[in-house]
Amino acid sequence: NFMKNKLILFISLFIALPLSGQDNSQTFLSLKTTGVEDFIKANPTYDGRGTIVIVLDTGVDPGVDGLLKTATGENKVIDLLDCTGQGDVKLSDAELTNENDETVARDSENKIVVKGLDKLEFKPDDNKYLIGNFDEDRFRNSNAGIKDLNGNGKNDDNYVVIVFKTSLAGETFWVAYIDANADGKISDEKPLRSFKEKQDTFQILNPNKIPYFTFALNIFPDEKLVNVFFDDGAHGTHCAGISAGYKIGNTDNFNGVAPGAKVIGLKIGDNTNSGGATITGSMKKAYLYADKISKERKEPCIINMSFGIGSAIEGDADMEKFLDDLLKKNPYLYVCVSNGNNGPGISTAGLPASSKYVFSSGAVLAQDVGRDDYGTSIKENIILHFSSRGGEVAKPDIVTPGAATSSVTDWSGGDKMWGTSMASPYSAGVMALLLSAATQKFADVKIPSQLLFKAVRNSADKMEGYNALDYGGGFVNVPNAFNMIEKYVKEKQVEKFQDYNVSSFAPNMPKNKAQCLYIRNGSIITENDKFQFVVSRVNPDAKEKFYRIYNLVSDNDWLMPLQKKTYIRNNAPASVNVVFDKTKMKEPGLYTGKIIAYRDDKNKFQEFELQATVVIPYEFTSANNYKMSWNNETLMPGRHKRYFINIPVGASVLTIKLANENGKYVNVLYRLFNTDGVNVFTSPSVNSNGEESFSINNHQALEPGVYELVVHGHFLATNLSTYNLNVEFGGVKPVQDLMLNSSDGKTEFINYFNQVKQYELSGELLGYQKSFTAEFNKADKYFYPFVIRKGERSKSFSVEVSKEDFNKVTDFSVLIFDEKGNALVKSGLDYPLGDIEITNTFENADSTNLKLVINPAFVTEPGDMKAYVTESTTVKTAQPFPVKSGPFNKIEFYPTIQKQIDCFVPKPNFDFPKDSKPYGTIYLKSTKSDKQEMEFPFLLLTEGDNK
Repeated sequence: NFMKNKLILFISLFIALPLSGQDNSQTFLSLKTTGVEDFIKANPTYDGRGTIVIVLDTGVDPGVDGLLKTATGENKVIDLLDCTGQGDVKLSDAELTNENDETVARDSENKIVVKGLDKLEFKPDDNKYLIGNFDEDRFRNSNAGIKDLNGNGKNDDNYVVIVFKTSLAGETFWVAYIDANADGKISDEKPLRSFKEKQDTFQILNPNKIPYFTFALNIFPDEKLVNVFFDDGAHGTHCAGISAGYKIGNTDNFNGVAPGAKVIGLKIGDNTNSGGATITGSMKKAYLYADKISKERKEPCIINMSFGIGSAIEGDADMEKFLDDLLKKNPYLYVCVSNGNNGPGISTAGLPASSKYVFSSGAVLAQDVGRDDYGTSIKENIILHFSSRGGEVAKPDIVTPGAATSSVTDWSGGDKMWGTSMASPYSAGVMALLLSAATQKFADVKIPSQLLFKAVRNSADKMEGYNALDYGGGFVNVPNAFNMIEKYVKEKQVEKFQDYNVSSFAPNMPKNKAQCLYIRNGSIITENDKFQFVVSRVNPDAKEKFYRIYNLVSDNDWLMPLQKKTYIRNNAPASVNVVFDKTKMKEPGLYTGKIIAYRDDKNKFQEFELQATVVIPYEFTSANNYKMSWNNETLMPGRHKRYFINIPVGASVLTIKLANENGKYVNVLYRLFNTDGVNVFTSPSVNSNGEESFSINNHQALEPGVYELVVHGHFLATNLSTYNLNVEFGGVKPVQDLMLNSSDGKTEFINYFNQVKQYELSGELLGYQKSFTAEFNKADKYFYPFVIRKGERSKSFSVEVSKEDFNKVTDFSVLIFDEKGNALVKSGLDYPLGDIEITNTFENADSTNLKLVINPAFVTEPGDMKAYVTESTTVKTAQPFPVKSGPFNKIEFYPTIQKQIDCFVPKPNFDFPKDSKPYGTIYLKSTKSDKQEMEFPFLLLTEGDNK
């Protein structure tokens, strides 16, 4: 009996122990790892109260759980504005009649009709009504995929809007009524004022589902316009929840970073575009509105914008110049942005994240979120593979959790998202916490944005296995950041604060200058080379004297400043000269370091940083037969290794082989980045059972310069991965671009490298191609009608603009529509070159009329630009043909010897327009590996063409 009772006692203890040891920290949106949880527990009122987070995004839904109230019980969302016009409803003067003792309103064309005006709670002061139509058809191409708002099986309902000016208790205001149930009567609807005034909302009910949206509206009587606000992208609502959500999912223990903060939602993304891309002027309009709000209200205003594209010329885009100017003039507007999702290659920071004046965040998978949201076995926080890295610019500023469950719109299927889009609102929430604390503790002190950002950067935790290009200052630490702010205030650094501009040598940039010293090919550097940083003051006051001395300290032994001190007097810039210790840079790889300038006084305040990055690439020459191998390489889950590869002159193909090592565990993949940091290839994952080998052609990707091959362990890997990596170049290629004809298909190939290569050659005629220039003359849309015919498999369009023109935009949408206006394919350019393709699914039609729309989003207004477009039509049945040298299709290519090749191209068996040319591909299959290694495109000349 005793033993039985003892056993029961032990079992009870065994069950109870885990419960008593349970961690009550929330783990779907990590607050413990950054110190947010402990910071708010120790200081309950430092929860963001007294601050406003302004979310520039796809919209913010004010009716979802988590965005209803602040931690103090006030309305969470206080203002909403659509800067895209997606919800615009044009108004006209209503014509009134009396029918069956009811007042009926119509527009002048009798297309919009609603009755019941005489039964409304409010009446117009002047008996004048405005009428408009919020039509369901506007959701036809929405990314939400919702076309039938009220679930009645139709997609063409009209929700009539009535607007007029009225008065109550001495107040005159404009009010709107919307026929939300589409029954033709307005008398059963509630009055709605502009959202900012009373936070009025409405819903369109669906009998079978939770209403998709909580709508708000804004009335612009001078423009005869009502704008209906909604989030049909979900992205913005998710970001708002991360920054400032309170009781997400209506649960007591699930908050965003700053649950006490209020939220303003500014819609900058039109969700009928790919990814909810911005339109011309929408981003700038939102920033100007936020700037205005920040000056009108006493609360600190923090912007979060999780939008952006790849940067072509870092820090030099029109939007970045606008932000630089805006934020220099308003140092109390705190702007947080996502750094981009184009990593893990270096030189991938996005636009406008490369602006010096915004706070750019990279993305971390917090260990607790990885475990509970994704089922990972990682033992520590990792920087997510996609998080963009720095190079020419010192970005990101820091890294924060970039994967989370958060608030989402009720129509959204999932509430888990990851990206630097999630890291940026986390940082915005951190700023709200710190400013909430600072305004309570130091009521008379206003902290400028650049000093606040410096405190957050300088207090962040370094992450083992990463460097400044990966994480900037490090992983955010909120208690440390506030301690730093307290130190700054105590030392009166706010009054002494000076911000600086830095420039240095970057030969890949158009003017050889960038914010950082950035040399992507350091193999040419000698021990005698000297480089210079130029440091100047931001916003110097010519009427005030300035003199400051700085002590210079390098954090890496290879990076050596020639001076120990420097100084700035008044408006004159300072120069800091550096050399590299080549004896410390013998191994190929990435060298990145900083020279830190401390003020020469008792506080040793950190004034500025000079960041330098040098790449020493692996060289492929005749000495190593243009190939290299790395064996028994190891990676932990979520970690990465970089291999910098100098593309040899004459290279036609790069073959990368990634394989497991003698059956050891492996779960890795690789990404290849070109000289500009653009990801040109991503491999599938390699696991313990196999290998992956891929060849990248010169016409597909290769260009002279230093490429970066990044191998990274899959974040879901369960153990240490061991792999072998082989990289090999080939040099067989046509002597010139291939222009062939059917009567004489002769051309010449050459092997530029030192080994004999044998290939089996063949060819295919694939379709026809034409090129044209899309010119934008004070326009932001280019329309190109085209036809896809029976027998054609697909149409693709390659769209390219110059780097300088790409710097003019905030987004670049490319779409294909049918004749009814339905968007069939949506795409966009994340860099100056992109493409879009449509497959012929119109089987029963002899021909189908379609339309290509190219839609760059200019910063301010439609501008001038040229886009170079190549239209490629692929037929359903390719025409194969032999390719030989003499009688043989298996051909040996000897080093440096030209070989004549005969391409027996048939006459096309398909029709093609006169302004186009047939095209195809010559294939080279290795007789050694029996794998196709290369393919070279050709155009087929027709009568009248000169070869």
